[in-house]
Amino acid sequence: MCTKHRSASGDTEVLSSIFFFFSFFFILSFDLVLYKTHTHAHTYTHTHTHTDALLFSASLFAPHSADLCPCPPDSSPVAFRMSQYGQPPYGQHQQPSQQNPYGGHDPNAYAAGSPTAPPYSAYPPTSGVMGGQPGPGGYAPSPAFNPMALNNQNNNVNGGYPTGTMGYDNNPNNTTFNTTNSNPSFAAGSPAPSYGALPPGQTYQSGGLTYQQSIYNPPNPNQQPLSAGMSAGSQSANPTQSRAQAPQPEGDYPVVMAIDFGTTYSGVAYALKADGEVHDMIKWPRHMQQYPKTPTLSLYKKDSQKIIEWGHAARLAMLKPSAKDYTLLRKFKLQLDETLQSAPLENGITPLEAVTHYLKKLHGHVMMELMKGFFKNYSPNQFQYCLTVPAMWSDAAKNTMRRAAIGAGLIQEGDPPNRLILISEPEAAAMYCERMVDRFSLKDGDRFMICDAGGGTVDLIVFEVNEPPGKSRHLREVTRGHGASCGSVFLDANMERLLERKFRRYRKGIKACGWASLMDTFVDMVKPMFNGLEDVLIQIPQATGLEDLNDPEIGLEEGVLCVPVEEMKSEVFEPVISDVLDLIQKQLHQSQQKCAAIFMVGGFGQSRYLEDRVRQEFSHLVDLIAVPQRPGLAVVRGAVYAGLNTKTINMRVARRWYGVDANMPFEEGVDPESKKIISHDGHIRCKERFSVYVRPGQQIGVDECVSKEYVTWSYPKGLDSPLYVCNSPSQPKYITDPGVQKIADFHIPMPEIPGAQPRTRVVFRLNMYFGLTEVRAEAVINGNTYTTICSFGGRASN
Repeated sequence: MCTKHRSASGDTEVLSSIFFFFSFFFILSFDLVLYKTHTHAHTYTHTHTHTDALLFSASLFAPHSADLCPCPPDSSPVAFRMSQYGQPPYGQHQQPSQQNPYGGHDPNAYAAGSPTAPPYSAYPPTSGVMGGQPGPGGYAPSPAFNPMALNNQNNNVNGGYPTGTMGYDNNPNNTTFNTTNSNPSFAAGSPAPSYGALPPGQTYQSGGLTYQQSIYNPPNPNQQPLSAGMSAGSQSANPTQSRAQAPQPEGDYPVVMAIDFGTTYSGVAYALKADGEVHDMIKWPRHMQQYPKTPTLSLYKKDSQKIIEWGHAARLAMLKPSAKDYTLLRKFKLQLDETLQSAPLENGITPLEAVTHYLKKLHGHVMMELMKGFFKNYSPNQFQYCLTVPAMWSDAAKNTMRRAAIGAGLIQEGDPPNRLILISEPEAAAMYCERMVDRFSLKDGDRFMICDAGGGTVDLIVFEVNEPPGKSRHLREVTRGHGASCGSVFLDANMERLLERKFRRYRKGIKACGWASLMDTFVDMVKPMFNGLEDVLIQIPQATGLEDLNDPEIGLEEGVLCVPVEEMKSEVFEPVISDVLDLIQKQLHQSQQKCAAIFMVGGFGQSRYLEDRVRQEFSHLVDLIAVPQRPGLAVVRGAVYAGLNTKTINMRVARRWYGVDANMPFEEGVDPESKKIISHDGHIRCKERFSVYVRPGQQIGVDECVSKEYVTWSYPKGLDSPLYVCNSPSQPKYITDPGVQKIADFHIPMPEIPGAQPRTRVVFRLNMYFGLTEVRAEAVINGNTYTTICSFGGRASN
């Protein structure tokens, strides 16, 4: 339930990104997971229930932005306003001027050779006076049509704006607003949303965007909610079919299935929402024992991109003499970590293809097993999915996982967005540990750290227990979760280097299947049991052909390799363990307040040596360091709990700067001359400024949003706008600063507006929600929301 708004503060800015008319929900790595159905009530009387995400995917488009100017304080943000010289869509048609049919400046009037604004120019809107009286800014007004005045809308704003600014903001302090609720009102007959596809026949306008920080307009109790396609000034008009897409209502799914796609092993758990009992998938192909994980391995023929085996079957195939005819893909999840310099996958397979192929096989097997039992009473489209992702992943990497889920057939492009929930792995583990709070005597106000140590990554987040007397328990994220690729596979890599050195005289004679068998012995037998106190004894597999070899120089006698404990610690374990300890230290420092507990979860979290080292380093700072029951299942089971109860975690912390490209007032002697432009209002502006939406470390409730207003003259063209992130500790000033990356483009289809002419001025409000792992946003006009199309970029999405 959306109950709070956060209004972005600051000077008026002219943005060259835009988001228009429509509800758009997209994935971004704000590193918060999108999994909640919200009823969002706008400050402008009309409310609606929106879906949690249209989570789109496509390759990153070239940057385009739309030309927008600040919404003036003369009307409600739901008001659609246009120049008096255009044709108002509410029955007040006027003839356009022969001299300038679109009002305001002649768009071609700039001096030759001077920087010009984008093609659709006009004076800034007036201060709310219908007669077009000039405001205090010192320039002539452009008459504005305000349909909300016809509805007696309570606008609660001051007229005019100060000299030198481009709008008025009566909420400069990031005030959080409470809103009301009402029934949804969506455009009738809107087509289902699409992922990454642009509407046919729709063109897109690039240019500059001007906005005003959001203005609070309290709801008018006398205002009736607008019907789909209706304007604020025409309740009796016939609804119009928009070219933009209305958000799709969320689906209701009786079955929750969670998939923990891991670097070395993957697991699946599921539950019926009716009883909430969680079950683990324990039957896997070519594996006689019942075990809740299966290897993340895919087998291909040489030079083929068609998967032929997966999981245990792929591992067994590589133990055969014919292994030379195959390619085994392993650890391909690491390809999605953009901080690693990974070699390309074999056979020309992309990371997206590798993940898609594996998920399709995994999901197909699970569904086949479930349909043998009680779950045959449910159709596949009644399943909701929770897919876990590392908290440290980029937005592009997370988007790759969603695209893979679509390609693997878990969901379809037209499904309601809440059918697939992406949840960060440490957050899922926190959901698992939350059920043990009483067992560990954690109380209201206590903080605990989740250290999710998996095969590839180690992720950490600190949570605070929020359990006021008489109320249900929630968890509040209090630190910026972070992590690194320092999971147990890096122990494997260290061990392989050690073995390569020891067996360098014999390496050429060891077949691939024999070497793989030797490494499996370390992974399955040595690594989990290493305690740092005893020498390690490794039985040499027969497949190596060295089972009878004696070489005292390397510690090999009668087929048993002895590795001294100090050698194992210094060359294999400590280089990785030290990275984990460093991550824990940083989280404790960031928390400031004392942590009552550290919970070690994940496959690597079961390591006896890692647990002992954590105790050695931090037992004087943390009272409880514990490994909960079945730590290897904490993430996948916690993901099921997330699907069953979306309200457990109610506060999250931003991990980076999020912003858009903005044109702001030019500062002589400060801003580079190369960034000087003339905007629509004739003012000198600085282009390419980084306009902040969210700051790193900012705490945001799951129902809060940052809201701004925009005006565009691009009608009838659709609009494009990029979104930028930055991991720098200091605020970036320009989008061209080092460390600033464009992570997504918003493709915003323009809806039809009755009676509107080309270059009609349109006002809308952009709401962006950053309280979840997947960031979502919406733009609203007249109480109606519309779907946009978002395409994410980055190496991981290829």
